[in-house]
Amino acid sequence: MKSIFILSALFAVACCQQNWNGGQMDWYCGILFNEDCQHHNLHEKCGTDGITYRNMCDLGKAHCRNNVTNQLHDGPCALGPTSTTRRPRRSSLHGSEIVLDFQCVLLSHRDCQPAYNEKLCGTDGRTYRNFCEYEKARCTHRDLHVAKFGDCNA
Repeated sequence: MKSIFILSALFAVACCQQNWNGGQMDWYCGILFNEDCQHHNLHEKCGTDGITYRNMCDLGKAHCRNNVTNQLHDGPCALGPTSTTRRPRRSSLHGSEIVLDFQCVLLSHRDCQPAYNEKLCGTDGRTYRNFCEYEKARCTHRDLHVAKFGDCNA
């Protein structure tokens, strides 16, 4: 069953027109919705909706529910209308980046399990032995996409 899910996710990433940071929004949000955000450290984020979120997990879930919710800045939202004028520009992030960043945090604490016949070729010309290894590479190379299924040299 796990292999079917992974293959479906790979198909969606490689073939679908609605790519989201080089990946499929439903796949990332599905993983995020299964996370208990209370188990993650407090690191408040102010959303563009004026709500202070406990951490990137909660803000990521908010973006998955409503894709216009993004990060305005790190820290709690200020009371009143001044919150938009005080934010440093570099702390604004699109919600899809928050979700991908959270996915990278999760992957950094997990080992990738080998899977039978799951190799894929990235747009960087590297062959990844499985989808997990490919996703880990995307954490540091955000412009990476799936070029084709299988070995790059095949």
